Amino acid sequence: MKLSPLFRATLLSAAISTALIGCTEDNGGMSQEDIQYISHLDQSRFFQRQGELKASTLEARSAIELQPQNADPYFVIITNLVTAGDAVNAERQLDTLLDELPEQSLSPDILNRAALIRAETQTMQAQFDQALATLDSLNNPDRAQELQAALLRGKVYLASAELGKSEEAYTQAKELDGSSVLPLIGLSRVAFARNDKQQVQSLIEQANAIDPQDPELWLWKAQFAQSQGEWETSENAYIKALEDIGQFDVMTYRKYETISALIRVLREQGKVAEAFVYEEILAKSAPGTIKSNMAAAREAFTNGDLESAGRYLEEILAQSPSHEQSAMLLGMIRFRQGRAEEAEALLAPIAEQGDSTEVSKLLAATRLEMRDAEGARELLENLEGSQSDPDILALVGIASLASGDISTGEGFIEKSLELNPDNDSLRLRYATYLAQKGDPSKALRLARETMERNPDLDQARLLIIKIYMDTGDRDSATESANAWVKEQPDNVSALLTRGQLAGAAGDSEEARNYFNQARETAPQDPSPLIALGNLAGSQNDEEAQKRFFREATIMAPDNRQALQGVTSALSREETIALMQQIMESQPQAVGPRLVLLEAALMDGNDAEADDYTANLLEQTDANHPSQQAPMVAAIYNGVATRLARGEQFDLAGKVLNRGRILFPDNQDIALQSVLLAYSQGDEDQAQDILQDVKRLHPESPRPFLTEANYRASQGDHKAAAELYRLALDKKDDVQTAIAYSRSLQRAQMTDQAIATLEEATNRHPDNETIMLSLAMLYQETGKNDRANQAYEKVLQLSPDNILALNNLAWMYHENGDSRAIDLAERAFRLNPQSGAVADTYGWILFSSGRHDESLPVLEKAYELAPEVDEIALHLAEAYKATGQEDKARQLLSNM
Repeated sequence: MKLSPLFRATLLSAAISTALIGCTEDNGGMSQEDIQYISHLDQSRFFQRQGELKASTLEARSAIELQPQNADPYFVIITNLVTAGDAVNAERQLDTLLDELPEQSLSPDILNRAALIRAETQTMQAQFDQALATLDSLNNPDRAQELQAALLRGKVYLASAELGKSEEAYTQAKELDGSSVLPLIGLSRVAFARNDKQQVQSLIEQANAIDPQDPELWLWKAQFAQSQGEWETSENAYIKALEDIGQFDVMTYRKYETISALIRVLREQGKVAEAFVYEEILAKSAPGTIKSNMAAAREAFTNGDLESAGRYLEEILAQSPSHEQSAMLLGMIRFRQGRAEEAEALLAPIAEQGDSTEVSKLLAATRLEMRDAEGARELLENLEGSQSDPDILALVGIASLASGDISTGEGFIEKSLELNPDNDSLRLRYATYLAQKGDPSKALRLARETMERNPDLDQARLLIIKIYMDTGDRDSATESANAWVKEQPDNVSALLTRGQLAGAAGDSEEARNYFNQARETAPQDPSPLIALGNLAGSQNDEEAQKRFFREATIMAPDNRQALQGVTSALSREETIALMQQIMESQPQAVGPRLVLLEAALMDGNDAEADDYTANLLEQTDANHPSQQAPMVAAIYNGVATRLARGEQFDLAGKVLNRGRILFPDNQDIALQSVLLAYSQGDEDQAQDILQDVKRLHPESPRPFLTEANYRASQGDHKAAAELYRLALDKKDDVQTAIAYSRSLQRAQMTDQAIATLEEATNRHPDNETIMLSLAMLYQETGKNDRANQAYEKVLQLSPDNILALNNLAWMYHENGDSRAIDLAERAFRLNPQSGAVADTYGWILFSSGRHDESLPVLEKAYELAPEVDEIALHLAEAYKATGQEDKARQLLSNM
């Protein structure tokens, strides 16, 4: 191996140092560690100069391991990142360095070096204002640092098209070092921007006189010649530039751009073969592989092939783990695939940088999918434009509703729709929520508005019809369905909906006609067959029901409704036989295997269960789990639950043990195993499994909640409270806070229970559930004034909250407040089937002297809850007051 003179000199220097150390006891105060550190640092700088950035970085890391408090090796690594073109990671590493170095180590020289690197990375990212501000922060720079700063200012101003300022900066650089070609190159570029070709050439000649072999000069000559169409001159200059730029052992951004420019020049000359050689170099390089994989991923994503897109992106991330575009797109793909935890792991590190609002939105949507409403809301509320961006407002609104902050959530969603009225999806989701909440008129208005804006949106019409049916307006529902069928006679959803309305009205013949019409319209759609099967079942026509569900399942063996229908209509033996038949004719079908797996597990047939499981979990490649894995895990968990409920504990344990082996990271299966162990009195086994879950899922509150619920069921409320607190530390959840307070109260720690809910209301000021729990706790502990205020706050948030209306009415009544009767009446109108609510209203009527009016209400209360003595006593008093002593005596004797 032939060594370069410089390398031989470095080895000689090291040898002399070693020889001197061996010959004297006094080494000038340098330890062996110091010498090793200097050696690694020197080697890192040598490899850096030679273009061997990988070796340079490894040597610098070795130096850091020896003396992590010294900044020099960190700067080597950061400079290598800048050279490679990775400005984002270079800036992050710089931030880490400045955060971790002791303050006393941050000398003016180190801070200046850091500022120059930061300015360069900001320039690379086109953050020109920030770069200039960073350069202004330099403090008494030395001459070399002044030169570097002037050159960077010239570059920034040139990129910003501020040519006068750029010329001033390059002129200053020239005055600082008249022997450098870089200021002249910069001034030549300024002249080019002014279209002064004569000055461009003059400055190039001046630079050429100083150092004709400078790679920057060759690169500028190549670029200038290319702009003039002088292809051969440009080609030769690019090749000369690459002699230096191309020396790096990694494909730097500058090297990639230079080769790309050379390829264009070669193609302009018709030199296709030469161009192809360079194209192959780029294609096989890391940036080339990333570029081609990114293009392939985007194309696959656009075509809806999420699996292929994901594979391309994983290849990029395996090669470049910090490639943010790949992580963002893969996070989006995982979100759309329903793999929320993987999406969160990809998106969270990017969102933490705070550079992308879109990533934060997607991460928030992912957390909502994971039922982490508070995490989503916390992420969104700090985003820039959170009060004006309709997407952010919509997500915050959904997160607020999910966490129980009703008024806040509704306000955000309505503001989002006001800013973006074209968001039909959000309007429809909001209308559905309002219908479920019990506000049909507003829901109907929003659904109609959506239908008018988008007549082809089936969901809007379906919601309108559902609202009419839920409110008992069958005529309007039928009228809407008729209009839909008339407008869109070939719409299968319209025909099926009209048929279902006919069936609900008892006209089975009309229903059958509509279902058959839908079947003729879409002969390959299983939905009409499923509808006919359900209709036959409602008429107790078992043969027809079996026939239709068989047909639907054979047509679409992976259709959930078809599978549910056929398993309910056929006997167990018939179902298994049909599934086996479909497997033979359609071996790619998943549904039948899932059904057969469930049957084998229920029967304890290990061989068959293992066979079906292995088939369903077969991976398409080594790096990707089977798409069926979540469904298989759910079947293991579901079967174990059913077996346990049927008191087949041994078989349930066997299924869960197998499930834990197959799915070691599945919390559902593990925690179901814990519950089974508790039910069998095996607390040691339960604790062992809980420890495993905590180790595998250190951020999950679920193992703490599972144990807390068990301790509470055993009456150990103090232990339960501590576990709820730990769960609350993991995730701020409304129900966990309430459970924590309840356990504290039952552990005779009432003040702490109240404090817990008060703190929770501070974190969730618009959450009616927490406020209601606090009001009830105040009431139970005799803090009536606070209870009144809390109940009133609940009614501000949710005016139709029946429990708050009822309890506040009673408290008003006890205080002689005339508002009691109105609140009690509202509660009774909203829920006339509650004995407690009817008793409150009836007794307040009675107490106000309206004895005759109170009587039917109190009779209703007694009819609904005859076992409650207080209600019977109230009714007896009403009988006495209305002259019905015999009824009163009879009632009291029954007690």
